Amino acid sequence: MKQLLAYRSPNAWSRVLAFLISVTFMIVWLPFIRSLFDGVTYVWGMSYFGFAIHGAGVTPAFSFLVLQLAFYAALIVGMYRMKNRLLYHILLAVWWINVFGNLLFDIAVNGDTMFHGDTLNVHISITMIVVPLSLLALLIVALFIRSESSALLPEPGPWTPRNSQLTNIFLISLPVLFILLFFGEPHALTDEIGVLIAIAHCFYLPIVFRPFGATELSSPSYG
Repeated sequence: MKQLLAYRSPNAWSRVLAFLISVTFMIVWLPFIRSLFDGVTYVWGMSYFGFAIHGAGVTPAFSFLVLQLAFYAALIVGMYRMKNRLLYHILLAVWWINVFGNLLFDIAVNGDTMFHGDTLNVHISITMIVVPLSLLALLIVALFIRSESSALLPEPGPWTPRNSQLTNIFLISLPVLFILLFFGEPHALTDEIGVLIAIAHCFYLPIVFRPFGATELSSPSYG
């Protein structure tokens, strides 16, 4: 990890974009980690450009979540630590299509779209927010890319002890999460706490890879 250098410093747009990526990461991380830790007692499903993908535990459909997780890992790590910025910008375009393109496709074909979270008893109609949110995400991506030149570090930033400490905290939380989900009763308090920890992971992981010690721009500068 000491060789995982940072090439960009945080700025206002990278923080907003990281938040949006974290929100969409929940769609992947929750079924991934629960399929592993809950096993066959956890049933997940989603529609992806007209294809219904679902599973219970680690089934062949789980490979879809593995691919999505690898993609999000590249997004999260690459925000500050991918040297080839053109490649990272392409990843952002793929992210937008992967998330919002899929949602817009589903709305165009099927009409209203519902999000169901059984453990926390969450049922939300997202059709009315998908279009403005997709446009907002597109704008944030454009502003982030535009701010890239001003966020360039004068020299690559190292992986710091603080990054290592944050990584260790995440790794320690995984066995705790396993105990809560594997041994806890479905839909009980332990299950709910486990889900909340998994959600927190989605917002915590981008912080792990942030370049600490780099100068953060309080507002974007375009030169």
